[in-house]
Amino acid sequence: MDAQDTSALNSIFFTSIPPERIGLNGDYDHNGLSKRVSLALSEQFSPSELQDLHITQRGAVVVLTGNVETRSLLEHITQVAQAIHGATEVETLGVLISDPVAEYSYLPNFSPFSSSSYAY
Repeated sequence: MDAQDTSALNSIFFTSIPPERIGLNGDYDHNGLSKRVSLALSEQFSPSELQDLHITQRGAVVVLTGNVETRSLLEHITQVAQAIHGATEVETLGVLISDPVAEYSYLPNFSPFSSSSYAY
């Protein structure tokens, strides 16, 4: 097989970039999905909300690790990440909720340390 045959064969197999490998400028980037997710999140959330969150990818899976303040913030971040072209799943197993009680602070007379706030 000569160089011309190899070039023709490559053009058949490599005609497009997989969606998870498209970079910020539309070129091939092995970590393109995680970079596009990071950009989208930085446009929708404040730096303080994302400061302890790390975004990587495993193929077409967005992997989030670190800390976020509340579960609702994590759910919103997950929705944004899932909407990025090329993302098939968002993994959040490595994310710690820093203040799980904040979700319930709107409830009158709620105290997470009072036995009266739990059903037995």
